[in-house]
Amino acid sequence: MMKKRKGRVIALGTILACSIGLGTLSVEAGNENSVYSFKIKKEQGNEYTRTKYRQTTTERNTWKVRMYHSQEGTNTYTTYWLERSDGTNVSPSVKVTAGSGGEKSGRNHYVKGNAGANATKVRLTAQNNNYSSNTYSVNGYWDEETGRILPGQYKESYTTEYNK
Repeated sequence: MMKKRKGRVIALGTILACSIGLGTLSVEAGNENSVYSFKIKKEQGNEYTRTKYRQTTTERNTWKVRMYHSQEGTNTYTTYWLERSDGTNVSPSVKVTAGSGGEKSGRNHYVKGNAGANATKVRLTAQNNNYSSNTYSVNGYWDEETGRILPGQYKESYTTEYNK
């Protein structure tokens, strides 16, 4: 009888330990807002953030960028994409329109990654959308992995309405 009780306690303990372990293994991507601020270089030179780990193995798990301010002015464009630290592009590029300056202005752009963006460190990269000798500063936020799956009706990206 003592052996039977001891076996049940061990079995219960094992089940409990496994449940706790499995609970900590499943990490879902959140829709975060990591702030970026940098100067866009002249003649389409690239500027980029520090790298962040993109853990997804699903290309359609989107990354996000929003530009709420550009020194060029409201409704001007800057081109953004993801790349690895070795300079390899790992997503389609997207032309992002500058908001009016407030942190809630501008629109979220959700973009799919390429296979090269899965389970690797990536950085947000940007350049002027035209070949200009001017430099300008931009501010916004981004997220390397939002947990939002690109809807089937969109090929590479979609844009939300303001403040969503």
